[in-house]
Amino acid sequence: MSEVIEVLLPHDQEQMHGVVRFDGTIVEFLGFNEVRSVRIHIHEIDSAELSTKKGMLSQPHIMFRGHWTGGAYNHVIDPPDELVPELEELVAAINKTVGAA
Repeated sequence: MSEVIEVLLPHDQEQMHGVVRFDGTIVEFLGFNEVRSVRIHIHEIDSAELSTKKGMLSQPHIMFRGHWTGGAYNHVIDPPDELVPELEELVAAINKTVGAA
């Protein structure tokens, strides 16, 4: 995959703005009021999953299951409803690439 998928996630609080980016090899999370960006190489990922559930016990997030530890990494996001299809496309591209790797 050579197409870069980048989703800008605005937030009511400016410091919580973030970008999720996938270039075919690296998934990056930039912003989200984090001091450092998070980068995950495609060879560290078994699968990716998007959850948009909001409630008392759940927050929207993208979860990556990894074969390197058997564990998972969750990155909390707060996407506006109109950007959910773009995030679904990004997660589908990651899963397609993982399947091909």
